[in-house]
Amino acid sequence: MGARGQARATLTWTRVTPAVLFLRGHLRNDALGFGSDSLSCCCKGKILELGSGILLRRFARDVVRTQAALSVALIALALAGCSFTPREGPLAVEVERQSADNDYVAVDVTADIVRILSAQNRIGLSGRFERSSRAAPSSSIGIGDALSITVWEAGEGGLFSSQQSKTATFPNVSVDRNGEISLPYAGSINVAGMTPQSVQKVIVDQLSKKAIQPQAMVSIAKNEHNTVIMSGDVARPGRYPIALEGERVLDVIASAGGTKFPARETYVTFIRGEATGIQLVKTIIEDPRENVFVRRGDRIYLNHDPKRYTVLGAVTKPGIYVFDAAKVNVLEAVASAGGLLDSRADASGLFVFRYEHPSRLDSIGAKYTNLVNGRVPTIYRINMSHARSYFFAQSFMLEDKDSVFVSNAKAVEVGKILRLINLATSSVGNVVGAGRRFDD
Repeated sequence: MGARGQARATLTWTRVTPAVLFLRGHLRNDALGFGSDSLSCCCKGKILELGSGILLRRFARDVVRTQAALSVALIALALAGCSFTPREGPLAVEVERQSADNDYVAVDVTADIVRILSAQNRIGLSGRFERSSRAAPSSSIGIGDALSITVWEAGEGGLFSSQQSKTATFPNVSVDRNGEISLPYAGSINVAGMTPQSVQKVIVDQLSKKAIQPQAMVSIAKNEHNTVIMSGDVARPGRYPIALEGERVLDVIASAGGTKFPARETYVTFIRGEATGIQLVKTIIEDPRENVFVRRGDRIYLNHDPKRYTVLGAVTKPGIYVFDAAKVNVLEAVASAGGLLDSRADASGLFVFRYEHPSRLDSIGAKYTNLVNGRVPTIYRINMSHARSYFFAQSFMLEDKDSVFVSNAKAVEVGKILRLINLATSSVGNVVGAGRRFDD
């Protein structure tokens, strides 16, 4: 073979090798039209000396036939959800199938699920402290308070009157540990839990037989009992008294110098006894119902903690997002990420990944066995291919660290397979072209 033939042989070897290597693992040697010795010769480049044009055409014909069968098989595997192409997450069918291993709980979101979970929503102040959101609480006197008491008499020569004045003022009467005060001629009076108006009546009754038509006025000069505790990310944390007209959450925050961080990133944790409510400061400002009245002993904690959620999968802008309101539903989360991708998204495969409280799963009748730090790995599925599911997505509220995932449609996986097949077809075309050149 001359120099020109050697150059053609080198070019043909470069083009034949990818196709041979691609199919060698899938086909028996005899399916190629020649035995293992001939295949070995082909791989060594010696086939060109053995009537290579005929053998290459036979090889190409068998490759095309086998490729068609492989194409059908690969597409069927893709439709069945077999994972042999690169992708960023599971298909919808895989999420359902893998839940049988009991590693996590899969829950289809329905109207009943949304209703039950919404009733257990832990965020908000007005719903948890509804009574105090409607009217200012009355101020009662307690241990440690200091009272200002003024007594009047109708005539001169009485216990508290003289020619110069008919009144007597006691500006700093302390309430002792027993909840009592001591007033001249009236003796000890238990005032703990009483309002100033009630104490006035008791003083008048105590002095009615000793003074001349007595009258009394009582006010709280120093409020040590009716206080709330403000702590966390405020300018001046501490104990703050409640004004007689009553004060709301924002009033106390203002008294403490306001928040250190933006209202949209700061949460209020409101604690009263064993009840706890959480609300975003921005929401309290925008919704007057959330600005509830405070009561004695309430504790208010401000925390700069921008809550986040993650959106992944077949959306326009996957990423990590900060809650811009106290409540963010699934539909809002997907919209923030630019919506579903028409070319990729499986509308029936929208999932919310969450470590759920066992009590909440008990309330919806979900069975679970796996606990991680006291929580249950849970996947909620919303089938957005049904119109009613958009209402479910509007009512399903996200929580901190939730992950929203939109799976690819099966057709996307088929498209990947077809692109691989197209690549293989190009290689086979090179083989056929090489065979024809050898015939020339």
